[in-house]
Amino acid sequence: MSFGGSRIWALALLILLAGCGPSGPTAPETVEEFITAVQSHDLDALYCLMAGASEAQELGLDDAERRTGFEAWAMALYDSYTEGRDEGWVELDEQGLVLVKLFSLGRGTYFAHTGSRSTGPDVRVLTSEVRFGYQNVDLSRFSPGTTFYVSGPPVGRVHAIRVPAGSDEVTVELLTYVELEWTLLRSPQGEGRCSGRWAVASLTSVEDSVRSTEVTWIF
Repeated sequence: MSFGGSRIWALALLILLAGCGPSGPTAPETVEEFITAVQSHDLDALYCLMAGASEAQELGLDDAERRTGFEAWAMALYDSYTEGRDEGWVELDEQGLVLVKLFSLGRGTYFAHTGSRSTGPDVRVLTSEVRFGYQNVDLSRFSPGTTFYVSGPPVGRVHAIRVPAGSDEVTVELLTYVELEWTLLRSPQGEGRCSGRWAVASLTSVEDSVRSTEVTWIF
């Protein structure tokens, strides 16, 4: 075979491999979609964005049963977050839905991806830095009686700050920095609408990365 022929075959192979490669959003894009879906309570999107949500054939359930079970499970997590927030302590789930709500990711809390690594052909681990700006909250925009929630150490602690009608002073220990680790899995290629894309399998905070500071608000 001539050199020119070899080049043509090599090009054809590259095109074939490209066509067979993973499709859909990248792992960082999937995290962004996941955060948006959590904050908007978009169960339809979360069904594909949370690893294992649409995969339960081994349980003998059909599509409708899996979807119904997923929605009940997800709504229970939302309810658990709200109850915990009001009580001052939120129990975190391994999948990350509650942590996204707790840290208000995508709703004012700054975060940035700082690393990415593969731990297998269908596993991607992303690291993120979260920086909180609670000490810069403009209290003048809150009317008396308003309650706002802030996170303190350890991760899961919630402080409810109620704006008083008169003069007062509140001192709390607040988070300033936390590192997160996202684990994403590649859904199998196939005919399903959730196939061939990344999905969030877990979200955890890195315990020894947590930083905090004491803040005093004077009303």
